[in-house]
Amino acid sequence: MEALRLIKTARHALAETRNIPDVLAEARQAALLAEAVGARLVRDEDGELAGLGQQLAEAALHAACCLDHATGDVAGASVFGPGSRARRLSDLGELGPMLDELGGLLRDIGETLVVLACGADTESLYWACIDAVDAGAECTQLVGQLRGAVRRIAGERPEEAEEERLLVLQLDPPAEEVVGAPVA
Repeated sequence: MEALRLIKTARHALAETRNIPDVLAEARQAALLAEAVGARLVRDEDGELAGLGQQLAEAALHAACCLDHATGDVAGASVFGPGSRARRLSDLGELGPMLDELGGLLRDIGETLVVLACGADTESLYWACIDAVDAGAECTQLVGQLRGAVRRIAGERPEEAEEERLLVLQLDPPAEEVVGAPVA
């Protein structure tokens, strides 16, 4: 299946989730899809695109592993795991639109995981989300670099960099409650 279609399916599935385990599972699926895209770039491209693809695959796998620990699935993330959308990736298609949509998916994951972290009832869920957000931010940055490289290779003039405005929140992990101790 073409990458653009899989990415759109992943964005829709993430938007439709309604509980924490499903959100974590969909975020993991999306990270594995980003890993598969990176691996495919390594296999099919050369030079700058292959190098950035390798970095994307590694960062996306790290994000998936963070989410494995949050769900208790420590068997190890794999593109070829059962039920993985990434297994169905057969073609990258046109790189520009695919990378635009992948960047959107990665931003969606980051926003969703920040919301989960803010409402986390355990410290382990909080840190898994924060670690996955960090790895996902690296993936988003790499996808942006890939988009720039694709434009350069196509001979397009570099567009003025769109300034991204990021909301930075200082979050503390959930307080550990001691049974029987009064909460301040």
